[in-house]
Amino acid sequence: MLKSFSLQKFLLMVGTSIKGFFTFEEGAQGKRKRKEVFILAGIFCALVISALVIGVSDNIPGIVLCYLATVTLVVAPTRTWRKAKRFLILLGSSVVGFFVFVFLHNAFYALTILTNHVAVLSHLMEAFHVMFFIIAVFLCPATLLVGAVGSIVCTIMGWKKQAAG
Repeated sequence: MLKSFSLQKFLLMVGTSIKGFFTFEEGAQGKRKRKEVFILAGIFCALVISALVIGVSDNIPGIVLCYLATVTLVVAPTRTWRKAKRFLILLGSSVVGFFVFVFLHNAFYALTILTNHVAVLSHLMEAFHVMFFIIAVFLCPATLLVGAVGSIVCTIMGWKKQAAG
């Protein structure tokens, strides 16, 4: 049976995931989670720094390193998810988010051109259109990849559990 989508439940789930990402239990389980977060943060920083050293402008290795860094950034909060439904929601939101952020990028680019006579406002609009471009080009494909791979892996693991049990 297909359940209806509730924005309130989705936001509650996202909030719980974020809270769980930044809180650690006492004991061995909490220490392991803390280590995982710091390892993923270190990998992210190393990938970003190496992409900046190599250069990103028209340089395929630098662009690949940026995509790997964003994938690491997306994997960090989703590493404890065990249900395919969460990954499918992530997959769907990345597809919808891509089109939303492309639209916002174009809208703020147009506002940048329209407000070029007001320096502060023009720079603010330019910052927004660059930010939305980076989200659309780097973050949305990374979340699409993590959502697709995670949902496939969780579905296969569910099939194996049903076959064994």
